[in-house]
Formats: sequence, C-alpha cells, structure tokens
Amino acid sequence: MSTRYARQISLSEIGEEGQQLLHNAHVVIVGCGGLGAIAASYLAGAGVGQITLIDADVPSESNLHRQVFYTPNETQTKAEALAKYIQTFNPGLQLNIKGQMLDKSNIASLIVKETVVLECTDNILCKYLVNDYCHLHQIPMIYGAIYKFDGYVSCFRNQDNYDIHLRDIFPEPDLAVPSCADVGVMNTIAGMIGLLQANEALKYILSLGDSLSGKLLSYHCLTNDQMKLTVSKNWTHDMQTVYDQNNYRAEVLCTDYAITWDEYFQEASRYTLISILEENEHDFSVDQCCRHPMSSFNMKEVKQDKPLVLFCMSGKRSTTLAHKIKTENPALQVYSLQGGLKAYLSFKDAH
Repeated sequence: MSTRYARQISLSEIGEEGQQLLHNAHVVIVGCGGLGAIAASYLAGAGVGQITLIDADVPSESNLHRQVFYTPNETQTKAEALAKYIQTFNPGLQLNIKGQMLDKSNIASLIVKETVVLECTDNILCKYLVNDYCHLHQIPMIYGAIYKFDGYVSCFRNQDNYDIHLRDIFPEPDLAVPSCADVGVMNTIAGMIGLLQANEALKYILSLGDSLSGKLLSYHCLTNDQMKLTVSKNWTHDMQTVYDQNNYRAEVLCTDYAITWDEYFQEASRYTLISILEENEHDFSVDQCCRHPMSSFNMKEVKQDKPLVLFCMSGKRSTTLAHKIKTENPALQVYSLQGGLKAYLSFKDAH
C-alpha cells in the first residue's frame, strides 16, 4: 500500500484492511459544485479507488467564492475540471467523468450498484430523484444541502423498506424554497457540509463511528450551533409507484400573468405591489410596496381591491405563488414580476 496513506493506515481503526476497503470502493458524486468538489477531493485524498463525477454545468464567476477548485473563464464542465484537479494530486485513482445532467432518462446508466452515492446538487428535484432511485435499488446515499448560513447532512442506508430516507424528513419537494442564487450563501458552509458528506461516506465504507443513518444533522455557521435530530419512519407510500408517476422536472407554470417592471411602472397606480421576500433577506427600497413574506403569506391579510403584483428575489417564488393563487382564485388578477428584485435593481440603474 502506498506510503501516501501511512497516516491513515497507522490508525488502528483503519489499518491496511481498511485502506484496502477504501481502494475497492466506488463513490458517485452527483453535482460537482460547492459540496461535491470538496467531498470528491477529500475522498480522493483518502484513497477511494473509483470515483464517478456527474455534472454538465460549466463554472461561472458567481460560483468561484465557494467552488474553489475552479478558475475564471473555465470552459470545461465541472466534472471534467474537477477530475483534472484530482488527477494532479492522486493520479492512481479511477475517475469516471460524466459531463451530463442527471435525470430520470439516464440515472440507471449513471448510478448502478455503487458503494455509496453523494447527492451534492442544489436542485431539489434532483435530490428527490436520486433519493427515490437509490432507495428502490438499495444504494446508500449521503444527503447534503445548504441554505444561506445553514447546512444539513444525513445518511440513507437504503438496505430495506424500513430504512429512513429523504421523504421521511421532507415528504415532498418544496419548489418555493429559494436557491443560493436567490438569497446567497456563505462560502464556508458549502465546504463544511461537503466535508461532512465525505466523512459520512468514509465512515460507511469503513463501518466506523456513529452513522447519521436515521438522523438529520443541522449546522449554523455563524453561531456554531448544531442539532442532530432523530427521524421517525413516517412515509408509507409505495416508492415504486411514486417513482413511476414522477418525471422529476419542474412544472412549467403559465406565464399569462407575468409582468415586467417596465410594464408595472407604466400603470403602477392600478396595482397593489407586494414583496413576498422574507423579513431577514435583503434591505431594499421599492415605492408603495406591501410586505407579505411567502413563509406566512395569507390571502385574508391582502387587500384585493386592485390587481396584485408579487415579487421575490429572482421571480421564482413569486411565479410559484401567483400560480397557486390563480388556481385557488381564478377570478382574481394576480401577476408575478419577471426577474424579481434583481431585475428591479437593473431597471432602477437604467432609469
């Protein structure tokens, strides 16, 4: 065994036998961004013999504060660029580069009976796709997610129907949850959660320590507060039926009620402008704006004497909520501002 792993092998809990287990292991990383790049690099450093990297996205400048292995003006996919980085410091590993976005049509060809899968994307529907597929095929999955200053990690062993999985914690995906692009994210929380995912994978492969199986670990990086919650088995639906009936794609919402900031300001007096941003998101100044955060939104508290115009940070949440309101109140005039507050700031600068 290479001397590069001597400090690991010298641990009595690992030794030569444990290092061989790592060498024989195959880990799949779904998403090579802030979580996946960190996790993959440390798994490679530990000597995991085979790593599959799945990501078709090309790094952008806004990624670089938390995706520190990539360079400005990168033209390769994240999977390709990350593999190139890993090969420079541990060329003896087998790296499988999959420059594709995972979806239901290709998941069976990209994830087979691996040792463990790490779900590291920021796509909530992808998380449920990987969770459901891995549970059906008894493939262990390490879950990781981040939001602003918070991170979450769990281990889903998926050895039988009684094992805890993502739907026991969050039964359905909440598409209204804002992304990092909407509300921002602290770069260090991405690194911490990526490392914790790698740590869970190593523990699983080596059968060491106290697993997060059946638990959800949350961490807040500003206060260092941690909670480890025990999860009960409470999701009882048939996973095969759910998987068969779900395409794991975001619904394309009707855009008949979309409106631009330019269109709004042309007749601002005839609308009720409503911010659905949360109280702790961002300070801003928009004239004659009502505040009704999405997390506590109640139509009974909203004046309905004028057509409603909703906005959030990027337009995603306001579109979702406008669609929901129109579905429940077909006669009500409600619009979503395209591009949200970000578009407003650009509009303001231009005028």
